[in-house]
Amino acid sequence: MHQNSKPFEIIVLGPPVSGKGTQARLISVTFDIPHISAGQILHTIKADANHPLAQEVAQYMDRGSLVPDELVNNLVLERIKQDDCQYGYVLDGYPRTLEQAEVIDGAADLDYVFLINVSDEVVIERISGRRVCKNGHTWHLKYSPTKAEGVCDTCGESLFQRDDDKEEVVRVRLETFHKNTQPIIDFYEKEGVLIKINGEQHIEQVFQEAVRYLVYDLRNKTIK
Repeated sequence: MHQNSKPFEIIVLGPPVSGKGTQARLISVTFDIPHISAGQILHTIKADANHPLAQEVAQYMDRGSLVPDELVNNLVLERIKQDDCQYGYVLDGYPRTLEQAEVIDGAADLDYVFLINVSDEVVIERISGRRVCKNGHTWHLKYSPTKAEGVCDTCGESLFQRDDDKEEVVRVRLETFHKNTQPIIDFYEKEGVLIKINGEQHIEQVFQEAVRYLVYDLRNKTIK
């Protein structure tokens, strides 16, 4: 691992709709570090017709395939070098392949990699209720509903279901996830930074479990 002085360099892993984005945002707010979503970076590029990479990114995302490692690596490494990451960050949706894990491992001194475990059956059940706005804020019709139906509480924009959140596409994403994730899990277990959390608990319970690890480690570091 690359050694540096950032106190929090965190990755949150998990299958589609496991709640990894929600947990990453909660950690971001609690510990005052930026939340970096690789998926949101790609969705923003896809939605921008004037972006030079929009068409290339769309052709992969629309069929539920992974965007090539080299492209994603460059985007993520560029993002974590920005000034707001001087004290760390929390990443979700990255890495998705062993090559990506090796790249970020060479550029960062990772402190924690949280794996949010959720069964395929629960993933499929959750997918029908997820809604997003054009600014990337995520809600759920059952688990985190908005005050006004179809309207984002955060920015007031209309909510919609993404094409790549539809069940047939999610099944493809799950197959890809399982194929690519086990080597990543093995990699981080060997590094000694992997922490597994039951993602089928309530959102607050998942968050509290993650925070307990973070606070316990901080206390130990302070005492030493």
